[in-house]
Amino acid sequence: MRSRPLCFIGCFAAMAAVPACGSLISDPSVVVDETFWSERVENGTAYDRGAIDLRAAKRLVLPDNVTVQSPGTAGTVQLFMAKKLNFGGHPPEPMSIRSARKNMGCAVRAEGDALVVATYGEWDSRIEGGASMAVVAVVPAELAVDLRPGLSGPSSSGREWNGRYLTKPKDARGGYWYGPASPAEGWAGVPVVPDSERTFVRLKAPAPTP
Repeated sequence: MRSRPLCFIGCFAAMAAVPACGSLISDPSVVVDETFWSERVENGTAYDRGAIDLRAAKRLVLPDNVTVQSPGTAGTVQLFMAKKLNFGGHPPEPMSIRSARKNMGCAVRAEGDALVVATYGEWDSRIEGGASMAVVAVVPAELAVDLRPGLSGPSSSGREWNGRYLTKPKDARGGYWYGPASPAEGWAGVPVVPDSERTFVRLKAPAPTP
C-alpha cells in the first residue's frame, strides 16, 4: 500500500524537473516542440520582431542567409525573427525557448555609409543540437542591400564570446545557455518584442501559384 504514494511522488518529481513555463502558459509568439528529448529542456520556436532606423545609411549589409523582401517602410528596416531551440542534451539547469529567446537576436553597427546587421546567440553542440535563428528583412525599395557571409550562425562576428566553448555566459538570461548571449563589442542589439502574429511564417510562405 505504501508503494503507491512513493510512485506518485516520484512521478511528480520527474514532472517538476521540466521547465515550469511549459505548455501551461499560452503565448501565441511561441510554438513548443512537445517532444521532450530531456526533462530539463523545452524545445520550440519563438517569434520576435524589431526595427532599425536607417537614418543617413545608404546601404544595408545582411547575413547571406537572410530572406530579403521589399518594399517596406521608408527609412526603416523591419526584422522578423524565428528563434529555435532544438537541443537533446542534459543541461545542469532547466532551459526553455520561452526565456532562451532573450539570449538570441540581431545586432547592428555602422560601416562607412552602410549599416551591417548580424545575429548573436546561436550555438551548436555538434552532437545533440543547439540554438539557431532565421530572419526575414523587409527593406525600403530604394535601399541597396548586400549579403555577406560570416554574419550569422555560431561563428557570427556579431556575437560576444569570451568564455570556454559550451559554458554558461554570465549575461545569460532565463535558465542555462551554452552560447553567447550578447552582441560583440561595437555592435548594438536590436530591440525586439514578441510577435504574436508570427509574421515570419507568413513572409516565408511561398507565393501562391498564378
